Amino acid sequence: MKTLLCLFSCAIVAHAAEATSEWSAKDLAARLSSLQQDGSSLVRLKMEVKPPAGTPKFALQLQIKQRRSAKSTEVVYQVLWPKERMGEAVLLKQSAGGAASGTLFTPPGTVRALSGPQMKEALFGSDLSYADVLENFFAWDNQAIVGSEVVDRVNCQILESKPGKGDSSYAAVRTWVDTRRMVPLRIEKYLPSGAVARRIDTRDVAKDDTGRFVPANLTVGSPQGGSSTNLEGSKLRHDVTFTDRDFTPEGIKELGTPK
Repeated sequence: MKTLLCLFSCAIVAHAAEATSEWSAKDLAARLSSLQQDGSSLVRLKMEVKPPAGTPKFALQLQIKQRRSAKSTEVVYQVLWPKERMGEAVLLKQSAGGAASGTLFTPPGTVRALSGPQMKEALFGSDLSYADVLENFFAWDNQAIVGSEVVDRVNCQILESKPGKGDSSYAAVRTWVDTRRMVPLRIEKYLPSGAVARRIDTRDVAKDDTGRFVPANLTVGSPQGGSSTNLEGSKLRHDVTFTDRDFTPEGIKELGTPK
């Protein structure tokens, strides 16, 4: 799913492309960046979180509303299930070149703004941070091809992205890209120490509603903490009609499916 990787970021999204054996770093990053900026979409997914040993695992069904462009990113995550957490939501926003912001809603009426440092905290207790959902590292200026490697029997180019000052808490991000389908099969995010902070592996690739290839099942791991999160997409629709209210602190209190 596109949003899983922004998440998931992703939000990383991956779409089909012409078969190409080699790309320049600039062109590959630009292609991946543009594919994330694909307008409005609605995602349904299951999130299974396996905390460190001794802590109970849990699962959530989520609805994700998104508006992504080169100018701005707006994302809303809402919990559909289990019943005791239904309606929990987070609104995340970032304009190009601007600071990320967030708002949490806990039913029946608690609304809390996220400060800058809090954007590094876990999204609904998962191995993704709020910042991971918004961050488009393919848009950073510093991009380099640092090698190639076979992942799941697919030869991938390894793209290394490094942030400018203040762009990220990560020192670098490496992406193993299947350039035929234009799908990231692996992503590693590195701390300034060089340690891997997060690793994202694509477990399954499918076609979305536009006929393009996307990661449909992802595993996010935190080697430093010994936890992991599995994200399994069940629905992805593009060109969904949203209102501006959907992406406001008041709007995220309303749990409904756009048409």
